Parts: sequence; structure tokens; C-alpha cells
Amino acid sequence: MGRGERLVLRAYFGLMRVIPESLAVALARRRARTRPGEENAERAPERVARGMPRRPEGRVVWLHSIGPGDSTANLTLARALLGEAADLTCLITTRTAEGQKVFARLAEESDGRVIVMLAPLDLYRATRRFLDHWRFDLAIYGEGDMWPNALRGLAAAGVPVALVNGQFNGRLGRLVGRRPVPGRWAMAHFDLLHVFRGECVEEAGNWVRPGCEVVHHPNLKMDAPAPRIDDALLGEMRARWGDAPVFVCGSVADNEIDTLLDAFCRARQAVPGMKLILVPRWKEQGETIAATARARGWTVPRRAVEGLPGAEDPLFIADSYGEMGTWFEMAFGVFMGHTLFGGIGHNPYEAIARQRPILSGSITPLLPADYTYLVDMGLCRITPDAESIARGMIDYHQAMQEGDDRFAAFRAAQGFSHDLARRLLALMTDRPG
Repeated sequence: MGRGERLVLRAYFGLMRVIPESLAVALARRRARTRPGEENAERAPERVARGMPRRPEGRVVWLHSIGPGDSTANLTLARALLGEAADLTCLITTRTAEGQKVFARLAEESDGRVIVMLAPLDLYRATRRFLDHWRFDLAIYGEGDMWPNALRGLAAAGVPVALVNGQFNGRLGRLVGRRPVPGRWAMAHFDLLHVFRGECVEEAGNWVRPGCEVVHHPNLKMDAPAPRIDDALLGEMRARWGDAPVFVCGSVADNEIDTLLDAFCRARQAVPGMKLILVPRWKEQGETIAATARARGWTVPRRAVEGLPGAEDPLFIADSYGEMGTWFEMAFGVFMGHTLFGGIGHNPYEAIARQRPILSGSITPLLPADYTYLVDMGLCRITPDAESIARGMIDYHQAMQEGDDRFAAFRAAQGFSHDLARRLLALMTDRPG
């Protein structure tokens, strides 16, 4: 680094030594009142590595991510790591409180092998306390969120460090691109970098140190388990609707309904007997969506009221939680809601895991690299208006009838997270208990 960058880094390290931990905890609790998705007042001491659980015996791997988006990737990797090493415990940290929910079920089912915490701030004493307590055998960052004190502490302790789901056209690229010199300093701490776009393999050479292993595998979110199917519910729906072609609009916003109904009307002219399931983003939207449809002359049964549609009903509002996998299984294609009119988007990988091609109103600001990745793979089409949505519905139905299997490569790659897990475990050296 140049003299200026070294001075900035030294100033940062100095500042992180003098900020009072009590102030950090107080600010976290205050933030919890205004942004509960980001902070948890009761768990604010975790931000300074206080009140940590006891370290278990055996090897401990630290997986860190920011929020729900990249946590989905780390959830997949954690499952693979636990499956590959019976003596392993995973400590999972997230930068936001909302991100913790992604790991709740895994933690419950893991018999103590998964511990979930809020990530400590990069204060010097808090970071040192955190690293000294856990004595990690391996540290894994998801997409980014690398902090200088943590990286320096891991290097001093001889802990191998990896970064997974790196995307130089996404968060990682923005992180290192804005400040390339300190970005290169941070990247020099990694022993393994996993990227999921082919062009990123060459780009990685501009950032990683010699000796860092660069692994090219698909996006870890592509190897996530498919959402659960309720077989009884699926059987009831098929008994009512038979072999009718079904299209699903998932996690839709109120302001998208008119556009989606317009698209459905157009598509139904080319696909006779087509049915539409509208899944609200929040089940409380059910009546509002039904009122919009009724105003256009539709009879619209709701999951929360009538339970299930009749055989002749062309529309159904699935205002329920926990049944998205069943609705996706019924469909030949899916429109991902909250992507029109500036919507921030929704996780597209639940539909992909069910091997259903998707439409999206835009490349969303929440997951831009993910949607671009799926577009490039031919699994997503951008449809910003009713006409293009209708065309997408028709094309997906035609492809299904013709036996066009766009998910062959997806199925062939499934299980790759276990290969990546084995490569990560190979980085570890024997460490005392």
C-alpha cells in the first residue's frame, strides 16, 4: 500500500481501540427500536462479544454473512460442511438480526452443532475477545463484509480464511473496486476464493495473492433444498384443477395485480384453460388483491376464506404462509413478485430449486447479481409490462409442452456444495480442542 493508505488503515485501527464498548451497545439498542430487522436489543451485548456460549470441543468453523440474501448461501454451505465432518461445529454470525432467521431451523435440528450469533463489531477488544474465545479452525465469509481487525486477528492466529459466492460484478466488486488498494490488502488474507461466474475466475487473478485457491462452482443458492411440498394439499389442488396449466405469481405486491391480471387475460387466449395462482407477499393483502380482481369481474376464492378453488375457478389467491413450495410445484412457470414499479425483489431460488423458470419485472436492487446470473443461464426472463409477461407465460408453456429441458445443467451440477465443503475442510490444520 502507499503511504496514504497505510495512514488511513492505522487511523482505523487506532479508532477501533478507543471507541467505548458501552457506547456501541447503547447505539445497537437504540437502533433496535427504529430498525428491528437490523438489531436486537436483548442481544446487543453480542455486538461486543459479550455473553457468548461456551466453545464446544472439536473443530469450529466460523461462517459470516450480512443479511438474509447471502445467508441463504451460507445455509447451504453449513449443511454441506456438517454432512462432511461429524466432529465439526459451525458458529454462524450475521450482520443483521433478520439474517438470523435463515438459520433458525438448522440450529434447532443440529443437536448443538450450529450456534448462531450477531456478528461483533470490528472494535479491537471485542474482535480479540471473540477470536480468543472461539479459537476457530476455519473462517468463511459470504460474498463480502470483511473487516480489518477481524482479518488481522485471523491471520495472527494462523486461521485459514475463505470467501464464498464472490461476485466481481456484484457486492465484492463494489467493495474492492471503490478502494482498490485496501481492497487488495483485504483479499490478500484469503486462502480460497469461490466465484460462480466464469469471467470472475480471470478477474480474481487481479485481486488474490499467489497461492490463493480460486474455485469456480455455481452460486451456492443454486444448491439450496427445494421448498417443502404438502403432498395432501397438492393432491387436493390437482383433483380440483386436473391437468390445467397453472402459472404462479409469487410474493406479489398490491400495485402489481392489475398488470398481472392483464397479462393473464392475454396469455389465456393462447393457452386455453390456463389457471393463475396469486401469492401475496403478506397474507394480509389477500382481501385487497381479491377486491382488485372482483372489480374486473373475476370470482376469486382465497386460501384464507374458501380454502381451495373450485374446478371452474380460473384464479386463486393463496394468502397463506409456508405453502409456496406446493404452489411452485403446480406451476409451469413463476413470476417473481415485487419486481415491477421499483419493487426490491424476492429470493428467486425457491422457484429455481423447484425447477420452474421465472419471470421478473426487473433486475431488482435487492439481488441484482443473482437475477443477472439467472438471466444469463436462461432460467429467468425480464418482463417489465403486461405484454411481455403474457409473452413469457405463453413461451414457458410452449417450452413445457415441447419438452424443452432448460434445467438439465442445473440438475447435473446439484450437490456441488459438498465438493466446495471438502475443499474448505482441506484448508484446516489440526488445532487443539
